[in-house]
Amino acid sequence: MHFSEQIKVPVSLSEAWSFIWDVQRLAGCLPGCVGVQEVDAGLRYKAQFADQIGPYKLRFDLDVDVLEAKPQEVVRVLASGQDRRMGVSQRANLTVKLQEDGPSRTALLVDADLEVIGKVATLGQFVIKRKAQDIVKQFTRNIESELKVGGAANA
Repeated sequence: MHFSEQIKVPVSLSEAWSFIWDVQRLAGCLPGCVGVQEVDAGLRYKAQFADQIGPYKLRFDLDVDVLEAKPQEVVRVLASGQDRRMGVSQRANLTVKLQEDGPSRTALLVDADLEVIGKVATLGQFVIKRKAQDIVKQFTRNIESELKVGGAANA
């Protein structure tokens, strides 16, 4: 499943880039993220994700690997993990591209490819896709909101 969202935020390119690497702050924008730990700064992280899809309550332990990072241009990560209790695995490729959009404005283009395998597949691709799409949309809205507040505070 592929999802794309674009947001424009009232902060400079360097401020937006710094925000992306403020792992705790960024993780706070991801619906369902209940914890993140740095394993190797800028390269590897562990995260915990909890949510409900239909009647299934899921809790994933995720390995998050930074696959590419070009300062103030792009960051690409792979997050994969399992809910062993429910027999569900997920894999997400996430790319965030940054583009200057004028003085103190930055456009962030978020692309996500998501794969979910296991028991929740019985709900059907439509239900899973809708839930994943809602998470990606809320994630981008939360980033936009966080940077608007941060941008106003820094102005």
